[in-house]
Order: sequence, then C-alpha cells, then structure tokens
Amino acid sequence: MNAALTLIIVWSFLPVAKIPPVAHSQEAATQKNDKVDDFTRSLERLKSTSAAARREAVDQLADAGDPRAVAPLIAMLKDPEPEVRATVANALGQLGDKRAVEPLIAMLTDEVSFVRAAAARVVGQLGDARGTESLTMALKDGNSTVRAAAAMGLASLKEGRAVPALIGVIRDEAPDVRSAVAAALGDLRDKRAVSPLIQLLKDEYRMVKLAAALALADIGDKSALASMNEALAGEKDEETRSQIKEAIQRLNASPD
Repeated sequence: MNAALTLIIVWSFLPVAKIPPVAHSQEAATQKNDKVDDFTRSLERLKSTSAAARREAVDQLADAGDPRAVAPLIAMLKDPEPEVRATVANALGQLGDKRAVEPLIAMLTDEVSFVRAAAARVVGQLGDARGTESLTMALKDGNSTVRAAAAMGLASLKEGRAVPALIGVIRDEAPDVRSAVAAALGDLRDKRAVSPLIQLLKDEYRMVKLAAALALADIGDKSALASMNEALAGEKDEETRSQIKEAIQRLNASPD
C-alpha cells in the first residue's frame, strides 16, 4: 500500500487532538529549505579553487534545472580552465534558456577547440536563429571537430539559409566533417543538396557514404535512386550494403 495512503488511514482513527497540526507544512518547509541549501551550496562551490569541484557544481546546477542558475553559469563561461568552460556550455544547453545564446556565440572564438565545439553544439541545441551566421562561420574553423559540431548545430537550428554554406564545405578534407555535413543536409531536407550528396556516395570512407545515403533518403527526392542503386552494386562491405539497401527502401517508400 502507498505509504502516504497508509498514513491517512491511520490518522483517520486517531483523536483529532492527537494529530500533529503542522507536520506536513513543517516537512514541506524542510524540503524547500534543503533545496535552497543545495542550490546555495552549489553556487558557493562555483568559487572553489579546484576545477574539478567547479565542474561538479556546474553539473549539479544543470541537473537541478533551476533557471536561477543561468546567470551565474553564464558568468562561468569566463572560467580560466577550458574543461570548466566546456562543462558550463553543456550545462547551459541542458537548461535550455535562450539568455545563453549570445554568450555561447561569443564562445565560438574560444582559444581551445573542444570548448568551441561544445559551444557550437549547444548554440544549435538552443534553437535560436541568432546563431546561424556564427555557426556558418565556424564551418571554416581550423579544427575538424569544431567544423563537424557547427554542421550539426546548423542542422538543429533548421535554418534553410544555412544550406548553401553546408554545400560549400561538403568536400571538407576531414571525413568526420563530410559525414556531419551530409547528415545536416539530410536533416534540413533541402533538394538543393541532392546532387552534392550523390557525389558523396562515391566517397572512400564508409561513414561518409552511409551519411550521404541516409540524407538522400531523408530528403526524399527519387531522382537519387539510380545513383544509390549504383552505389549499392559497387559496395563490397556487407554491413554497408545492408544500410544502403535500407536507405533505398525508405526512399522508394517516400511520397512522390
């Protein structure tokens, strides 16, 4: 039996004078104070001299989901430790508050690549069109992880004006970037990407070919079927063949 229900039943048989008059309100107040204390303690730990302690406090504030944490976390984007800055970026993405958009856009110029990558991903995650131009510029970052994160960030924004920029980097030297760009173009479902994606079906890297095939299936333009069937016929790897075949089936099933 539910514990709360059991307590109600027991109390119903007690003399009224013996029922603790403020037990519930005292318990609620205690729980509220505990939450306040947890929040306050986490804020205090943001000032720790230990980077590990600051990161833990950032994670705790993100997990709590309290919007009061947004402003102090934005201030933490200037932490001297890059691991902390990246953790803060991720935490702001978890909280989903658009007050963080502009500060995170500024982080796209951070001196550390994995911080820039975290910022790019979260700017997209927040879904604010203000990030489009900066993420487009980040497609030309000197670090391939950042470029890939920028591509996926643009996909999250669902901004059609990002399509030409993505097509412009579809032949990026890094296979992880080509794969991310293909996936992003598939998410945006813009038919301008069909011809460039068909060219990626001939890529030497398996993950790029698969990303292109899946993107073409997502876009749903059946003019790509002949090229996808050709890619299937020339593929020797069984797992890759299987996934390309599934993409072809999905494209065949799409409406004309």
